[in-house]
Parts: sequence; C-alpha cells; structure tokens
Amino acid sequence: MLMTNKAGGPDFRKVQKTGGDSFVVSLPKTWVRDVGLRAKDPVAVLVQSDSSLLVVPRRDIRSSVKSEATLEAAQGFDKDFLLRHFISYYLAGYDTIRILLGRSDTGLRSFIREGIRRKLIGVEIIEESSGGILTQCLSGYMDLPLKKALERMAIIAAGMLADSAAVLRTKSKSMAQEVIDRDDEVDRFYHFLLRQLNIAVRDRSVISEIGLGSTRDCLGYRLAVKSVERVADHAAAIAGEAEYLIGLTEPSVTKVEEMTALSRKVFDSSVSALVRLNGKLAEEAIAKAKEVVQMEGRVSGEILAPKMSGAQVASTKMMLESIRRTAEYGSDIAEIAIDLTVPEPQAI
Repeated sequence: MLMTNKAGGPDFRKVQKTGGDSFVVSLPKTWVRDVGLRAKDPVAVLVQSDSSLLVVPRRDIRSSVKSEATLEAAQGFDKDFLLRHFISYYLAGYDTIRILLGRSDTGLRSFIREGIRRKLIGVEIIEESSGGILTQCLSGYMDLPLKKALERMAIIAAGMLADSAAVLRTKSKSMAQEVIDRDDEVDRFYHFLLRQLNIAVRDRSVISEIGLGSTRDCLGYRLAVKSVERVADHAAAIAGEAEYLIGLTEPSVTKVEEMTALSRKVFDSSVSALVRLNGKLAEEAIAKAKEVVQMEGRVSGEILAPKMSGAQVASTKMMLESIRRTAEYGSDIAEIAIDLTVPEPQAI
C-alpha cells in the first residue's frame, strides 16, 4: 500500500543519521496503528529484487517454532475424509501432523501411509504405532525450487497426454492404466507446489526463496499449477476413453494423434513462456490454442461414423473435448505469463 499525504501525493520521509553508520526513517503513524504495532515491537526489513525495502511485522514472518496439527480418527471413521483433512493441513504449511487412530480399523493406518506416499512430496513418517502416526513435512523448496517443480510436473502431464493418444494405436490396456496411474505423480507435485505458495503468501520472506518476486507471482502460479493438474486429469480421461475406441480406423487414429500433438505443443510452449516470462512465446501458444479449437470440430465430423455405437460416439466426443481442453488450459497459462511480464506500478 502506498502511503499518501492529505493532498493525495506520496508520503515522503527523510532518512536521518543517528550516529556511526546507522540510518533511520520514521514509520507512518496510520500504518503502525492499522497493523497493530506498538513501541518496541520488532519488524522485519526485507530487501526486494528492485532494491526497495519491505517492512513486515514479525508476526507475519514464519516462526522458527515448528507448528503441529492433530487429527483424531474415531471408530468407523471414513478413510477418504481423514486423508483429505491430512492433505489440507499439509497444504496449510504445518511442519508436523499427528494422526490419533485409537481403536479404528486396522487397515486405516496402511491406507493413510499409502495415501501419503502417492499424493504428497516431502512427508516423512517419524513415529508409527497401533495408536497413531506422527509425520514431518519437509519444506523442500530449497532443493526443488518452484519453477523447476512446475516444469517437472508439466513434463509428466505432457507425457501422459502423448501416451494417452498412443493407446488408440497400441490398443494396450496396460499402457492406458499406466497413464492413469501417473496422475498420482502429478498430484504429488500439485500438492507440493500449493504448500509452498501458501507458505509464501503467509510469510513474504519465503517468496524470494522459492524463486518468485512478489505475492502477485504467487497468485499467477497458483492458477497455473491448477491448470497443469487439470491437463493431467484430462490425459487420464483420454486414456480411459481410448479403451472403448480401439476399433477406430487408421486415418481416424492419425487425426486424433495430430490434434493431440498440436494441443501438447500449446501446453509445452505455455509452460515455457511462464517460467521464462516470454511474452512472444505466450502469444504464439494462444494462437495455436485457437487452431486446436477449430480442429476439434473438423476432426469430430471426419471420424464420427453412423456405424458407431452410442458408447463409442460418447467416448469419441469426450476424448476430443479433453484434447481441446488441454490446449485451452495451456492458453490460460500463456495468459498468466503475459500478465506477469507487465511490471507492477512503482511508487512515485
């Protein structure tokens, strides 16, 4: 927030020298009151990438004290409900999460352990007994920066998309299932990235540590990460529908492969544009996404045949829609890239 004087202009304050090499500048009284500071309360002064300074009350900086959450499972407790709540605490940024199992189903512990393994990155089980599980959530963003994690997530999703179309040619049910199973790996990165972004929004000192410049970047990447996760969902859906379309003719399979390749190109280019903040590449991706939308109608008209069963027609339409939606999600990512290339307004 830019502080202004009564005339509406910037509230300029002089830097004072207090002796030696120390300099001070007074804080606006209204700001101090609005954020609830009192005399002698500590604040953090963070140097930004544009050489400006960010003053943050210490309570807004993540404490070095480890945070812990506790979940209690009663007898007959729904397993999926418990796992969803565990993931919610993980996303919120808790350092340790304890699950009290009590006299619950003996299979619950195995279900939670497997769910953590499949869905989350950086969660270690440090204690386990018949009465409960204690997990530690490692931050991980120093070893796996946000942009690199997003690129890895996108590579997996793009590979799923390519392989889902290949199922039509190979007629391999095992390949279709393998594509569907890979969705768990994308979900792991999705949850990992959301956790980092949630922590960064709450603790602004983490923003630079995960490789971003401001809270605006956090919002943009939050939307982009969701789009990548949805692309993986659509790839899994295509693989699932392909099982019912093994009777498509060779020309029809080729057309689907061409549409998939173009959609994947849109997606790959969009992610690259975002990570590199390349506006030109983003614009090219958006233009190609429009080609995919036009291609859907053309391909649909060419491969749908009267001799197809109702189930085949429905599966074909759903498959083409998922391919088109992948390109549209890529276009969404490209628009985020363009938005982030525009510099934020600077205080005068």
